Amino acid sequence: MIAESAGVSPSHESSDSRVARFGRALRSGIFFVVYCCYLVMFMGLGQRLLLWPAMLLVPRRRRALVRAWLQLQAHATLGMARVLAGVRVTVRGALPDESCIAVMNHQSLLDIPLGVALVRGPYPLIPTRDRYRRGIPGISPLVRLARFPIVSQKRMLSRAELATFTAAADQVARGEQSLLFFPEGHRTRDGRIGKFMRSGLRITLAQANHPIYCIVADGMAHTRTLTDSLVHFAGTHVRITVLGPFQTPDESQLDAFIDMLHGQMTITLDAMRHGPVATPSRASAPAD
Repeated sequence: MIAESAGVSPSHESSDSRVARFGRALRSGIFFVVYCCYLVMFMGLGQRLLLWPAMLLVPRRRRALVRAWLQLQAHATLGMARVLAGVRVTVRGALPDESCIAVMNHQSLLDIPLGVALVRGPYPLIPTRDRYRRGIPGISPLVRLARFPIVSQKRMLSRAELATFTAAADQVARGEQSLLFFPEGHRTRDGRIGKFMRSGLRITLAQANHPIYCIVADGMAHTRTLTDSLVHFAGTHVRITVLGPFQTPDESQLDAFIDMLHGQMTITLDAMRHGPVATPSRASAPAD
C-alpha cells in the first residue's frame, strides 16, 4: 500500500534491487579479473625482470627497493579497487615516519594492501601463513622476496618460527623494519575482533621496544572470503581508525598489555559501528 501510494510498485522495486545487485556483482568480478591479470602480467613479471636484478646489482639498497615495490603494489591495488569497484577508504589517524609495530584486525582480502599503505616508515614484515609461501602468482614470490616471517599457526611456535620472530624483532629494534601483525590469524564471520594468537606478538613486543599502534578497520566483513568478494566487493566503504602510540610495558606485564590492546580495538570497532569514535592521537592521512 505504501509502495503504491509513492508511485512505485513492489515488483518494480524488486527489479531495481536485482539490477543493483547484478551491477555490484559485475563490478566486483571485473575488478578481480583485472587484478588477477595484474598479478601475473605486471607484479609477477616485474619482480622477476626488474626487482630481483636490481637487488642483485645494488644489494645495499634491498630494503629501499622492496619498500618502494610494496608501496607500489598496495597503492595500485587500492587504486584499482577505487576506480573499478567504487571502493572508498576513510582513515582517521596515522602511523609515524619511523619503525613501529602495527596491530591490525582482519576482515577481508584487502587488509594487507590497506595495512602496507598506512605504514610510512621502513616497510613492514608481515607474519604470513605457510600455505601462502608457494603457489600464488605474484604474492608467493613477494612473500619470499620481502622475507616475511612464515608461521604455521599451530598452538606452539616451532624452533624455526621462534628464530624468525626473534630476527624480525631485532630488525625492528634497530629501526630497519616495521612489523604489521594480524594477531587474530583468520577472518571472523561477523567482522568482530577475535581472540589474539599471542606467541609471535609477545616475542616481538618483548624485544623490539618500539612504539605500538593499533589499526582498526571496518566495512569489509561482507567480503570475508574470495567467493563473497567476487559478488559483494564493489561499493564497499572501508573506515579505518589508528590508535596509539602505546609503549611496551615490562615483560612481566605483556599478557595484560596484549589484553588491553585487544580491548581498545574491540571498543573502537564497536564505536565505529554504533557511535562516534574518539579522536585519535595523530592527524588523519589517506591510505589510497
